Amino acid sequence: MEGSPGTEFDAIVVGGGTNGLCAAAYLSRRSLRVLLLERMGRLGGAAITEEATLPGFRHDLLATSLNLWRAGDIAEELELSRYGYREALPDPVAASPFPGGRTVTIHRDLERTVRSIERFSSHDARRFREVYEYYRTIREFVIPSLYAAPASLASSMAVLEGSPEGLEFLQFTYRSTRDWVEETFESEEVRAFFTLWSSNHLPLSPETAGSALVSLLFVGILQEKGCAVPLGGIRALPDALRRYVEAHGGTVRLRAPVATIRVREGRATGVRLADGEEFSARHGIVANVEPRHLFLDLVGSELLPPDFVAAVRKFRYSRVAQVMVHAALSGPPGFDRDELQNAGIVQLGDSLDEVSGAFSQCVRGIPPDRPFLTVDNTSGYDPSRAPPGQHTLWCFARAPVYPGGAPWTPSDLDAFADRCLARIEEHAPGLSRRIRARLLLSPQDIERINPNIVNGDPGGGAATVDQLLQLRPFPGWSRYRTPLKGLYMCGPATHPGGGISGASGHNAAHALLEDLASGGSGKEPLQEG
Repeated sequence: MEGSPGTEFDAIVVGGGTNGLCAAAYLSRRSLRVLLLERMGRLGGAAITEEATLPGFRHDLLATSLNLWRAGDIAEELELSRYGYREALPDPVAASPFPGGRTVTIHRDLERTVRSIERFSSHDARRFREVYEYYRTIREFVIPSLYAAPASLASSMAVLEGSPEGLEFLQFTYRSTRDWVEETFESEEVRAFFTLWSSNHLPLSPETAGSALVSLLFVGILQEKGCAVPLGGIRALPDALRRYVEAHGGTVRLRAPVATIRVREGRATGVRLADGEEFSARHGIVANVEPRHLFLDLVGSELLPPDFVAAVRKFRYSRVAQVMVHAALSGPPGFDRDELQNAGIVQLGDSLDEVSGAFSQCVRGIPPDRPFLTVDNTSGYDPSRAPPGQHTLWCFARAPVYPGGAPWTPSDLDAFADRCLARIEEHAPGLSRRIRARLLLSPQDIERINPNIVNGDPGGGAATVDQLLQLRPFPGWSRYRTPLKGLYMCGPATHPGGGISGASGHNAAHALLEDLASGGSGKEPLQEG
């Protein structure tokens, strides 16, 4: 529904990425009159599906399969299946091939996963069972913590210090993947398999404090919940969220760039668009906008406390991003074993040291000699992605934001993509002959597609321990509120960080609703619609 019946709304959401849409959905669910404003001509943020190579080949340009999303309950709470959302659940879920024809594979069935690890080490198979049981123990409080504002550091520590198990978990949260996997597993291949999840999906080096928990959570969630391939492309998710918002009385405006957040007497009261049109927000504004643009441009540093502005300016983005390789294929990728051909996610990296070395090159501004990477087999589970008998290739490799200190050039990008495709072809002979067309995206291209993804940083800000939980995005401002009353922030720069989970939008909406319920407006109690 384009357009607006008036200029005053209960709440305004700025930014139509998945988090902004989730915020709008939860506010609409509580019978608030919501306006969502998106500057581009499409919704979804990183959830984009386009015919980017050849007609009939529908590529997810950035995000693709959903795993963190499946950890939460948003799809069920909002009943998104009623609004057109459908997904396939690949089995095998994920696989990593190694020389000699063996593969570590996550199957939906735990016993089959364990058997794949037994090919490398019976010790590691037993340890995997123990690791997965540990995940099942901690998930009862870790997963819900993603869908809530971080508790205070003092209260978190008090809880953890209250038991030996809590102290053990606290210690684990500071561990690096390298320390953990070298202590836990004896097989170099199993170590590499776990390492790939934190290094490929945030990104974190294997030596980064806190990376062990990321590896454990990714593998645990995939084993328990699987990964989802949205039918029709990743854009099916924002499309369903939009239908939900509109069905609950919300208004969505595309091509409506916000130029200014209006402030009066320390409170955010509305927005002004680039064309001068203005809208008022009675109860609050949720901004799904990266922090520097939000506070330094849309609000203005002169309206904020100097110490807060200093914290905004210190917010760090990762110096390691990714190069994305999309291709239209004349047939399947042609992987040399069934686990790879059928897996939803394929990750390539032969050893812990290989991944570590490649990541170190990225940090130093060097495109890796031997990149580690992720391939998603989405068109194998969703035939709408390509013409009959043909397929799409979706791949990314960790890469420096600025190779040699400068933006990527077309020749550098082509050379690195050739290196990535050659790496895949080690396990998919003849892949290059099946490529009909390809599209390459550098970190700079990714930021052009979505300016909120600064430097192409997939985490929306470095996911290191100094920028997590109570410290994300800034110390003292982890609960989605800001120094301006009525202005709330969401997006990957806030807890719980990057990836399509919807959690930040869910949490920011509930922060607004909590403030409203505490008596700030004097209105009637909100009802769920």
